[in-house]
Amino acid sequence: MKKVRMSRKARGRGKERGLTLIEVLVAFFILFVVTLAVLQLLSMAYLVNLGSMVRTELTYKAEQVVETIRLLNFRYYWLQATPTATELNCCPIGINQSMTISNVDPTYISNNCDQFWGASGANILHSDSRFALDYTINPNLGVTVHAVPLKDANGNYLYLGPVATKVVVYVVQLRNF
Repeated sequence: MKKVRMSRKARGRGKERGLTLIEVLVAFFILFVVTLAVLQLLSMAYLVNLGSMVRTELTYKAEQVVETIRLLNFRYYWLQATPTATELNCCPIGINQSMTISNVDPTYISNNCDQFWGASGANILHSDSRFALDYTINPNLGVTVHAVPLKDANGNYLYLGPVATKVVVYVVQLRNF
């Protein structure tokens, strides 16, 4: 009797199926391909977000320059306020004026423009700014501000990734220049 019972158990196990090594390897391969696709999407999303961050920062800083020029224009031409020497040297306004604002520009430092454009003034540039700004006042086009990413001493852009070469051009029409 014992032998019959054991043989029935052995016959029942023969019908049970497990996963073979090939099935497990195929499942791992499919999981690997799906995981790679998701990681690729995440890296692309990171680069897109990084590019948006850089463009937003540069646009915001260009807008701050325009608003500073608009404020000075209002003060000088409408309120007839006397400009200080620092304001005239660091933010010339009027028709056909232009200025480069950069923390690596020697004329910016020599004119002591850090007080005007820096954290204690318009709060646009800091000692670790990764961009340079320049503006041009044209009677026909208005104010055009270029925000350009800077490079370090080795020639590498201070912003990360391929978005480092993006330049923002911000154009605003102002009246009464």
